[in-house]
Amino acid sequence: SQGLPVAPSPPPSEYCYYIKNAALKQSATVIQVAPGAAGPAGGLMLNAARAKRRLKKRVFCLLVVLGFLLVWSLLTFAILYLQDKVLGPIDVPQKQDGFGDSYIAKGVQVVIGHYNGNLPKDKHNFTQEELDTNGYSPVDGWGERGRAVTLNVTEEIESLKTFGINQFNLYVSDRVSVKRSLPDMRRRECREKQYRVDLPSTSIIIVFHNEAFSTLLRSVNSIITRSSIHLLKEIILVDDFSQRAFLLAHLEKELSVLSTRVPITIIRSKERIGLIRARMIGASHASGDVLTFLDSHIECTEGWLEPMLERIREDRKNVPCPIIDVINDGTFAYQKGIEQFRGGFNWNLQFRWYSMPSDMIYERMGDHTQPIQSPTMAGGLFSIDRRYFEELGTYDAGMDIWGGENLEMSFRIWQCGGRVEIVPCSHVGHIFRKSSPHDFPGRTSGSILNANLMRVAEVWMDEWKWLFYKTAPQALKMRDSIDVSERIELRKRLRCKSFHWYLTNVFTDHFLPTNSSVFGRISSPSSLCLLSRPSSESGVKRHRLTLSKCTLGFDLWQLWVLTSDGRIRSDEHQCLSATPTGFTNDGSYTVQVRECGEYSHERWKYSARSSSFLHLDSGLCLSLPSDSADSREGHSPPLLERCSRGPAQEWRVAPVRWEHPSIAEDTVLHNTTVT
Repeated sequence: SQGLPVAPSPPPSEYCYYIKNAALKQSATVIQVAPGAAGPAGGLMLNAARAKRRLKKRVFCLLVVLGFLLVWSLLTFAILYLQDKVLGPIDVPQKQDGFGDSYIAKGVQVVIGHYNGNLPKDKHNFTQEELDTNGYSPVDGWGERGRAVTLNVTEEIESLKTFGINQFNLYVSDRVSVKRSLPDMRRRECREKQYRVDLPSTSIIIVFHNEAFSTLLRSVNSIITRSSIHLLKEIILVDDFSQRAFLLAHLEKELSVLSTRVPITIIRSKERIGLIRARMIGASHASGDVLTFLDSHIECTEGWLEPMLERIREDRKNVPCPIIDVINDGTFAYQKGIEQFRGGFNWNLQFRWYSMPSDMIYERMGDHTQPIQSPTMAGGLFSIDRRYFEELGTYDAGMDIWGGENLEMSFRIWQCGGRVEIVPCSHVGHIFRKSSPHDFPGRTSGSILNANLMRVAEVWMDEWKWLFYKTAPQALKMRDSIDVSERIELRKRLRCKSFHWYLTNVFTDHFLPTNSSVFGRISSPSSLCLLSRPSSESGVKRHRLTLSKCTLGFDLWQLWVLTSDGRIRSDEHQCLSATPTGFTNDGSYTVQVRECGEYSHERWKYSARSSSFLHLDSGLCLSLPSDSADSREGHSPPLLERCSRGPAQEWRVAPVRWEHPSIAEDTVLHNTTVT
């Protein structure tokens, strides 16, 4: 990516042009017409020679074009094949049964900082002997330099037998050295950056529960070997009531060898207390200037620690997070994380990675090493000044196991005077699992997540808590039985700002409704509503725009936010947009939903007088398709056509109440123009 710029390749037609000229020049040096050869025989010979040359040139050009297409096809196939092997198939979340939370039933992928997806629907019943087996037996060269491990058919079958134990390829992990080498993922500017020698020390805190021996030891090894030892005050491992035999004496023996370089402490809980409370215990035993929380299946890269500590040295209220690189859960390939992403959340309060707004991208063009302001953190990996952590109220002890604590911490930091950042010069790899291998003792994942998120909404979100309750009615039912008064008093004592301030100053490109926007359905006279629904066409997860019969309930996919600057937003940071169709330049446009980017093709103007939506970029109006039949979803997506004020271009905006707990009644929007 840092190489010399390469000019774009000409299309096949231009290849023909270049080749023809080259052939003509070459033939001119070979074929000569003798003086006086203009007679009939000479003319025939000359014409035959010319015809032969033309035929050769055409055949040669055709062969080059066919060769170009063949190479292009092979490269495309190779890229797709390697992507599948390195990254694994893209998982599409399936609807789960037996959960009490509304968002899992929506088919939305749950991402709360630690893994992607819900609990596995069916879990293999492993024997205790299988669970207690430590299969760590490294094979020379496997996974070195972060390369993917490729298994043969026999090994692949064997690996599937134990995949469900930790929800990653345990067979591969156990054959990759705990001291494996990794590439340096930093930019050149980061590698050349100099840091002060008087950076604060840090205590590393890792909570584990039934973690694989190889991934846990690889995590600790990477911390020690790729950190400046004088900055490591200690490593604290908190065992959240693990049941694996190899995590007892065998683990302690291995760690005792490593502790000769850095003090290592293991704290073992006598009952299952969950990630949140376990981290609080670890923090209470820490003595470093800074607390660095890491998950138990990570790998640190060279130079990861100094950039984090430097930000805290500059301001103790900075809470830095590293770029989270991806360790493939099947091949253990190490892949560089994307620097253009930052943390956000959707209407269900599920953590999400969203692209930075365009103005932030442009601001960073001059210096890509600058920290990225992030509205929320993933929660698994971050550093925080120890005393500041205590002043802020540590974690919310009322939360169970895990889930939502990253949003609660993020809101609290921002609203109470701190700052959450992503530091591009710090890279830490993390195994992102599609399912969690852990159970929730005595409760379902849905009930725990709803209870935790209810606490977040009640304490920090002010009137926007009602939007969350609309999407999670099970959480609303818990409201009267869960006491959050202590955390509300903490917010008052810290003199924290409002959630409105947070949306205005931190999450500026948010897609939540406000008093200055209109929130509701967009429908046609035939009672068809615009719908933005998650889709997985071509194996790629995105939202698809379609039309569907309007519903009366709080259907997430039928609800839109019409902003005062002409954007039409939906959940998951999606915007209604229209761009020219293909490369034909015939004036046709494709209407679709795509991730919001503050671009001109996302701007619309609604006229209450004509009940029409004008697309400002094209000057065309949003129209119903002439043939609305579509076998995939029931109805085709809308079109852009020349404005006619006909019934096909008539749209009603029916507001839906979100800021009040009473049942919302739809009312037709009159005499309002959104520009």
